[in-house]
Parts: sequence; structure tokens; C-alpha cells
Amino acid sequence: KVGYSIAFTNQWTSANHPFSYPTDAHWSEFVYASHSSAYVMWRDQARASRGVELIAETGALGDLQSELATEDSVLDQVEAFGIEDAFDGATSFSKRDLCVDTDHPLVS
Repeated sequence: KVGYSIAFTNQWTSANHPFSYPTDAHWSEFVYASHSSAYVMWRDQARASRGVELIAETGALGDLQSELATEDSVLDQVEAFGIEDAFDGATSFSKRDLCVDTDHPLVS
């Protein structure tokens, strides 16, 4: 097993996404999960899980964290800080290292 810290650097700005860019651009807290190929957090053109839907719409993490905790194909999950002011280069860091192993090498 190996632990990784995660950094997310914002590059979403009004300059590079000029259409419908919000006046209060921000990122809610993040949830990252290490998993096998048997787990998919979302699929294009498919209905999102309740947990993914709630993060997208309200920023609430609890339902997705509960979903991840019951998935046999998920090894670990961590939270990361949100970004209140999404300026270019603003960075979020995981609150602890995410554990990854050879059976769970993917991160969503």
C-alpha cells in the first residue's frame, strides 16, 4: 500500500470559460476514492448516483461517502478542502493521504 497526497489546482476562469461563468465561482469540498476497475463514479449519459448528484447540486458529501463506504471495490476515501474563491491557480489539498494498492490503483 502507498499513500498519496492530492492537490487540485483551479484553472476554471472567466477567461477560458467565458460563457455562463458564475459570478460566485467556487469549488465545494472534494471527495476522492481509490478503487478497482469494478467501480465507476459516473458514466456519460447515465443517471448519477444520489451521492454524486448531491455534491453537484449542493456540495453535500455525506451520501457519496456512505456509497463509497459500502462499495467492496473501493479501498479508501479522503476529503479535500473546497476553494471558496476559484481564481486561476487556487489550490485544494487532501486532508490526509489517500491509500492506494495494486488491487485498487484508480482514483476518482
